Amino acid sequence: MAKRWLKIVGGGVAIALFALGATWLSRNAILDSVLEGAIKDTTGVSAEIEGLDFQPFAGDLRIQTLTLKNPQGFSTPHLIKIQKFDLKFQLSNLWQDPVEIESLTVNGIDLNVEQQIPNNNLATVVETLQSDPPANTSKEKVVKIGRLSIRNIKALIQVNAIGDLGLEENLNLGEIDLTNVTSTNAEGKLSVAIANAVITALLQKISQQDLPFKLDGENPTQDLPIDIEELIP
Repeated sequence: MAKRWLKIVGGGVAIALFALGATWLSRNAILDSVLEGAIKDTTGVSAEIEGLDFQPFAGDLRIQTLTLKNPQGFSTPHLIKIQKFDLKFQLSNLWQDPVEIESLTVNGIDLNVEQQIPNNNLATVVETLQSDPPANTSKEKVVKIGRLSIRNIKALIQVNAIGDLGLEENLNLGEIDLTNVTSTNAEGKLSVAIANAVITALLQKISQQDLPFKLDGENPTQDLPIDIEELIP
């Protein structure tokens, strides 16, 4: 069960960050409608952006709210809602290779994972993200982020089974702070950070006496009997 939750929440956070990362570098991705269209092309679901403020010469891109809607057939209000996305940069650094970003801060992620047997809203979007992209002969730029901060991560896990059977669990994952994140190491760093956050949240709900393994609190990702490399779907 712990491994299942790690994969669910890890995948959700990754979708939120990768969906934004795939669009903010575009010179034309300034208007809400352009960003929303680019995110839909990336994730396969509709997006809604509120309060976009792009100040290129001040080195600031802010979005008050970004909502990723659910795929068809799911009832939760949304898949992911991101609050207060703030990107700090030097304009001249956006056109160099590697691209250097001072900081990326997200203050609030609300993730709703819904299991409608046999379908899952998050798995549906992950499948779209993992599909083969169109052939591109140009070399992708490496992106470096000096500091990545994610605040107030909340996840709702909802399983709708037959009859009255089902599951609903809320997790509060707190905060994640990472430094020297690049497009080549982001997945690994996020995986470990999210794993620690999820394990901490689970330990607040479950007595260790009920667990089939021992966590000493010093390095929970090594204590947990899972493969961290499989965190992100």
